[in-house]
Amino acid sequence: MKKGLLLLLTSLFAVSSLFAQDVDILRRKYSQVSYGKNTFIHNNWEMKSDFAVNFTSGRTFYLHEDEVAGLIRFAIDGTWTDFTYAKYTRPLLVDGKNNNYKFHQVDYALNVGPSVHINPIDDVFVHTYFRYAPAYSLFMGDKQIYGNYATYFVTGLSVSYNFIALGFEGRFGNCDYNNIASAKRIEQFKPNEENVLSAKVKHRGWRVYLSFMF
Repeated sequence: MKKGLLLLLTSLFAVSSLFAQDVDILRRKYSQVSYGKNTFIHNNWEMKSDFAVNFTSGRTFYLHEDEVAGLIRFAIDGTWTDFTYAKYTRPLLVDGKNNNYKFHQVDYALNVGPSVHINPIDDVFVHTYFRYAPAYSLFMGDKQIYGNYATYFVTGLSVSYNFIALGFEGRFGNCDYNNIASAKRIEQFKPNEENVLSAKVKHRGWRVYLSFMF
């Protein structure tokens, strides 16, 4: 599997070289797919996702065309689509029995924030950024659905060659979930009858991503 992944990445970078001619070197538009993990923290307990996947697309608005000191450009990133799905598994006590329950989280966010782009050599760029990411978050499981506005922040670093980049991203924030629909209560989630997730939920996560820039 590792050899196959290495071969795939080598092929992508080779193809990127073929299409490097006559393309804006700043590559203002970006789309990325990622794999990672999320951590859901509520009161004195937490659960880690089995996995999380994400699709992101947006545009970089450079503040100046010429490099500062022949090396650095500053910009503002605007992300129109930031879609994340995460799956969780948690053992819970229900009616005196331990059961494994599946939970699902779906977030849709917009991002905006500053970025720095360093061009050390030829078509190689190093990108770093910090973005504010307002979102709507849904949390679902055991016949219950919660949702509300969520506040996230995203920070990351990537290295690109031509139009392909590999990167790592951290994501953190919080959400006050409202109970949208409920057909069944879980004992460990019942601090009151009005809102099972009564306290603010904190989210932490990371992503490894492959990005395409045009």
